[in-house]
Amino acid sequence: PQSLPSARDRLLDAALELFATRGFQAIGLRDLAGHLGLHAGSLYHHIENKQSLLFELIEGAFSDLLHDTQRRLKSARNPGERLQRFIQAFARFNANEPYRLVLMTREFVNLDEAQQTKIIQLKDRYASLLSQLLEDETGHAGSGPILLLILFGQSQWYSGEISESRLMQVVRGMSAGGY
Repeated sequence: PQSLPSARDRLLDAALELFATRGFQAIGLRDLAGHLGLHAGSLYHHIENKQSLLFELIEGAFSDLLHDTQRRLKSARNPGERLQRFIQAFARFNANEPYRLVLMTREFVNLDEAQQTKIIQLKDRYASLLSQLLEDETGHAGSGPILLLILFGQSQWYSGEISESRLMQVVRGMSAGGY
């Protein structure tokens, strides 16, 4: 039997949806509490403040993407397969976690400096992983950060789903050009 989500899980899910669809700045704790059928004060039993809630959501999204990617890479047999699995992990995250991807790309600016520093460390680990995969596959590592901008950026302007094969074509094409 599947257990019911905890009050905290319901809060995280509601915050994720509201922050992603309406924007962090547009949602107050009263809005969030109202969405859950609670009083705003009761949210403080679960969170420190709205900004710490946003940080938790973004940090969790980056950590999950990084861990899933690393897990997928473990069984790859060669550099090409490793790069394919990296793209596969991103494409699946993009398709299955659109709200989380929106927060990762659009709401980062609403974190304080210390929180941004922690997120940048996670982004850098992810970028380094891609750069190493590109170097192993093509001999060009420098295009990793640019390719990440493209991968994450497309989630802000493209509303359709991009196939894994199309993402792979873009990555291979750009990295082969030494961008």
